[in-house]
Amino acid sequence: MNQTIRIFTVFLIGVVFHIPLKGQSDLNDSLKPDIPLAAQQPSKERWLRRAVVLQPWGETQHAALSNVGDRPRRLKKEFGFNAVIVLPPQAHNAIVGPQHRQSEEEFRAAVGAYRKAGYKLILYSAVMHCGHAPEWMNGDLGRLHPEWGQRDPKGQPVTDYGAPWLCPNTGALEYTLDYTVRIAREYRADGIMLDNNQFFYTPNGWTCHCEGCQKRFRQYVRERFGDEDALRLFGARANALRIPVEKGPLFALWVHWRNRVWAEVNETFRARLRQADPKIMLFANTQYEWPDGLLASDLQYEHEDVLLSESRGLSGRHMSDKMVVGQALAGGRPLWNYIGTFEESDFTRLRPQAVVGPIIAASLAHGARPWIVYYGFHDEQGEYRARGEMSSLLSWYAANPALFSGRRWASAGVLLSISSRNALGKPLMPLHLARLLQANVPLIALRDDRLTARALKPLKIVTADPSACLSPEAVRLLAAWVRAGGSLVAIPDAGRFDELGRPRNRSTLEAALNVTLRAGDEISVGKGRVRCAEPEDFAGVALDWSRADRFALSPQAPVEVVPYRTPGRLLLHLIRHEPASGPVALALPGSLNIGPGQAEWHTPGFGRPQALIVEKAEGRAVVRLPELPVYSVISIPAL
Repeated sequence: MNQTIRIFTVFLIGVVFHIPLKGQSDLNDSLKPDIPLAAQQPSKERWLRRAVVLQPWGETQHAALSNVGDRPRRLKKEFGFNAVIVLPPQAHNAIVGPQHRQSEEEFRAAVGAYRKAGYKLILYSAVMHCGHAPEWMNGDLGRLHPEWGQRDPKGQPVTDYGAPWLCPNTGALEYTLDYTVRIAREYRADGIMLDNNQFFYTPNGWTCHCEGCQKRFRQYVRERFGDEDALRLFGARANALRIPVEKGPLFALWVHWRNRVWAEVNETFRARLRQADPKIMLFANTQYEWPDGLLASDLQYEHEDVLLSESRGLSGRHMSDKMVVGQALAGGRPLWNYIGTFEESDFTRLRPQAVVGPIIAASLAHGARPWIVYYGFHDEQGEYRARGEMSSLLSWYAANPALFSGRRWASAGVLLSISSRNALGKPLMPLHLARLLQANVPLIALRDDRLTARALKPLKIVTADPSACLSPEAVRLLAAWVRAGGSLVAIPDAGRFDELGRPRNRSTLEAALNVTLRAGDEISVGKGRVRCAEPEDFAGVALDWSRADRFALSPQAPVEVVPYRTPGRLLLHLIRHEPASGPVALALPGSLNIGPGQAEWHTPGFGRPQALIVEKAEGRAVVRLPELPVYSVISIPAL
């Protein structure tokens, strides 16, 4: 058989039997579904949606829990705190010097005082360092059980904080679970927070490559794919596989499996804790904004009772970006935000007032419950203006729940792609998100693997970057939405890869829309349109298309507008990100259909709202503000 006939025969067999070319994934070559993860119902405790959390740490835990007196009541009045998270005394004593240690009796008396003042008690714990328990801090666990440590590709442990980080695929899981259940029972905790619920890295690469992980990963591949599919997909039967170092389909599957591990950790802890107390809640510090899939957080979000992340060193603008993403990941669960109000170089000092105000305001405006790691208990702490700003904002927030209700109003949706982050190393937060928020485009973020027709229906614009791994179900919903009149901005590679990062013969988005996507093209599809753009062009296209639906300030000012609808009212949250003064005129999108009338302007420090006039100019409602406080809410009657 000559070479031409041989090539044609291989091609014909591939067409008839849908055999993909090497390195490609045919549209019909779908992978076996993932193994379902156990999932309990999230807690319905009402306090989770009303929490204002105080977390003293280290020497300030000593300050907060020593000679308590009426401190719990004073802090509640000054800041609105109603929950406190602390380390049990043995763990606290393991991380501080002798002068800041606490006795068991002193700790219990202090916790009782906070409870008497109406606080909920959250206890700090962890898998990776057993909640700073002494036996981890002094190195005993690492010496007795070296096989429990997270290991890099060369077998080296992670030793941040001084001792080897523990891996949940070893006996460390049961050990740390027993510890956590014990402290929860001893101190009658209302909740447990697992810190750093993640794998980590060393200079040699990502973890974990320990023998426990090797065994569990092979077991997962065998249970999901079987030996024959494992051989076809990865070149070896399941029992012969090792966790890879080089990127490719097996590496992408390992990254996905790492996410599963921590989701299973959460469910294991939640089940055992609820046996002790059905009302106890569990959550973990997920740090969901991490630039890639290193931490293995992405399947935890639906396996905890609230979504929490650490937000340190951020500006107000960056805080807004992160909270928009957080709300999408929370999926209806309460979003809690650990707000870094302190100086990174000196944990006993607050950041300047000009920073503290916007980062708290941005968190509140985007619907996140504040979690304050606060180091301001010392008389010599200084930066009293920042403390005053914090007190003013948080106490006002706690006293005005009606202003923080309603449903986010948006005309634009920004897709987030967890599968693209894990399979292809794409960032979770799209590059254009910050520019759209800064231009006051009313938007929400949407997970592309959790899309619904209901979520898409009210949106006029959707952006799909970095959604290179769009699933067939997601593109079916997007295609129907576009044909009904939606405007989609998509990268050329949208839907071109499967969940293992394998290139498809044809993009799922192209197939669903029956188009070919080339950068720069704008194509009409039904009543809608699709613009294919490179990531750096996304913001320009979206800003051009959203011009009529943006909020506008005249003169321009560093103010972000976050709109919500409630029955009969429109609530506009205004965050001033940088120093500026009024007066300014705020023009509302014409699509809101607000007529002339009167509005109420609510600001911290004022007992009653001030009256504002709503005018009509060039088809838009306009509200004039005499000043620009760091945070305020305008309440406008609306149909």
